[in-house]
Amino acid sequence: MTVVTLKYKTGVFPSKFLPFHRGHMNAILKASTQCETLYVCVCEGRDYDKVCETNNIKPMPLALRLRWVCQELEDFAHIKVISIDCAPEDSELWSCQLHEIVPDIDVMFVGEVSYKDEFIRHYPDVDYIVYDPDRLEVDISATEIRDNPYKHWDFMLGSVRPHFAKKVLLVGTESCGKSSLTKMLAKIFHTSWAREEGRYYADKYLGGNWDCITKEDFFRIAYEQRQIEDDAIRNANKITFFDTDSLITQYYCEQFFGEFNDDLYVFIDPSRYDMVLIMKPDVKWVGDGTRFLGEQKMREKLHKKVLQMYIDRGYTNIYELGGNYEERLEVAKYLSKRLILATPFEESNIIINDTMMLNIVNMGDYNSVRIDYI
Repeated sequence: MTVVTLKYKTGVFPSKFLPFHRGHMNAILKASTQCETLYVCVCEGRDYDKVCETNNIKPMPLALRLRWVCQELEDFAHIKVISIDCAPEDSELWSCQLHEIVPDIDVMFVGEVSYKDEFIRHYPDVDYIVYDPDRLEVDISATEIRDNPYKHWDFMLGSVRPHFAKKVLLVGTESCGKSSLTKMLAKIFHTSWAREEGRYYADKYLGGNWDCITKEDFFRIAYEQRQIEDDAIRNANKITFFDTDSLITQYYCEQFFGEFNDDLYVFIDPSRYDMVLIMKPDVKWVGDGTRFLGEQKMREKLHKKVLQMYIDRGYTNIYELGGNYEERLEVAKYLSKRLILATPFEESNIIINDTMMLNIVNMGDYNSVRIDYI
C-alpha cells in the first residue's frame, strides 16, 4: 500500500474575515488537506470602520476577528492562526510582516484573483490556488453579509453571530408582565432569552428568606445576571431578549437598603442593548411571594423612578409599553421585527394587525407607545 504524501509543506490562507463565514471555512478546510501546516492569516481591513458604518453595523476590529477565527479552528492542530495589522492591499508592507512570521511559504490559498495578482509580485516562486472564485460551492460573500446580516444569518459561523444579534431588554417594576412577555417573544422569534436571576436568588442562596439578603448579595445577582445574558447572546437566533438587567438590580438594592451598591456599576452598560421596552404598571398586580409593592400609587411612582434611572444612565431607544397583555405582545413583536429589519418606520398610524394601529409619541428621552383599534 502506497502512503500518500501531502503536496505542500507550508501554506497560507489570508483574508480580512469581515465577517468570518461558511465560505471562508469551506476554503480553509480544503486548503488544510493539501499541506502539512496551514497558516490562516487574519488581516486588517483598509477603512474597515467606514465600511461597517456605511452598513450600519458594529465595527469588527482585528482582535475580534482574530478571536472568531481562533475559536472556530482551535481543534485543528495543523492549522495555525496569525494576524497582520495592515491590509493585503498594502502588499509590500503586508508581505514583509508575513515573511517575518512565515519565512518559507510553498503555496498561497486565496479567494479572489485580485489577491493573487498583488501577492505574486512579492512571492513569485509560490504556488497560488484560487478557491471557488465564482462561489459555486458556498454562495456567499462578506459584502452580502454586511449588507444584510439577518438575511444571511445561516452563513455566519457560531462565533460570529453574537456580534450581530440584536439585544432587547425588558424592564419594569413588580408584576408588570415583563417576565411572561420576555418568554413569549423568545418563543415567537425562536431564540434565546435571559431570565431575571434575582427572582430565584433567595431560594438558591438564602434558604428562601429575603430578610437574609445583604448589599453584597446584589453584586452576586448582577454577576449571575450578566452570565445568563452572555449565554443567551451566544445562543441567539438573530435577536435575543433579556428579562431585566443590572440597573434593575441596583434599583432593588436601593429599595432594600436605601442606597446603591457602587460595585454594581461595572455591570451596567447601556450600549449593550439595542432596544429597551419598559412596562407600565397598568396591569393587575399579582403577588407571588417575592413582591411587596402592590399599592397602585406606589407602583406608578416607582415606574417613573425606574424610567428616569434608565434615561439618566444613558440608555437609548427606549419604548414605554402599556395596555393589556395582548396589546403589549403585539407592540413588542412589531418593534422587535423592525429592529431586525433595521429600517425606519413612521411614528403614527402603523397598522400592526387586522384590528390594531400603533402610535408612537416621542417624549424626548424615550418613546411612549399607544394602541388604537381600527
